[in-house]
Amino acid sequence: MYVSRRLFHTVPGKTSEVERELQKLREMVKAAGGTAVRILHTHFASLGAADAVFEQEAPDLETLERQIRQLTASQEFQSWTQRMSSLLTQSPKREVYIVHN
Repeated sequence: MYVSRRLFHTVPGKTSEVERELQKLREMVKAAGGTAVRILHTHFASLGAADAVFEQEAPDLETLERQIRQLTASQEFQSWTQRMSSLLTQSPKREVYIVHN
């Protein structure tokens, strides 16, 4: 099992708007077959940490990559990306973790 996280550093005062946009992303990811999708809002973190995290699980890397390709090829995602860029202080970063139980 893998967990993919995208880290979002928001423009001050825009975190709520980013969260609303991430809810739209959650629906797009689910439509592409994504599961266990979560949106996390930083409550307390070290300096420089992301303000919001978008997380999804995948059984293997092949599945995750297929879902990402399907999502990023859509016009809806392209429009979403343009809207998000003005709300962020830097490009989102992706992290992929192996889940050990």
